[in-house]
Amino acid sequence: MTKKWLLSIGLVFALSAGAFAQTAEQKVDNTAATVGNAAEKGTRATGRAAVKTGRAVGQAGKATGRAVGKAGKATGRGVANATKATGRGVTKAVKATGRAISGEPKKD
Repeated sequence: MTKKWLLSIGLVFALSAGAFAQTAEQKVDNTAATVGNAAEKGTRATGRAAVKTGRAVGQAGKATGRAVGKAGKATGRGVANATKATGRGVTKAVKATGRAISGEPKKD
């Protein structure tokens, strides 16, 4: 009878130890899976942030390019108009000088 009890207790301990080892291994697997999921989520979040940042930079660059283009266009118009006005002034001055030298009256 004592041998049966000892064998039963030994068998229970062996099964308990196996179950405990299996539970510990399962915990390690679960932890590894959790860490893997967290790393994957972090990678995805980093990727999304990079895409958003890239879009923002692209849009800012586009807006800056437009502003520079418009400023260049406006400056070009101003320079062209100023050149025209200067040219007209020079033409009128030359005509007036020529008339003054020749003594010719201004035509109406």
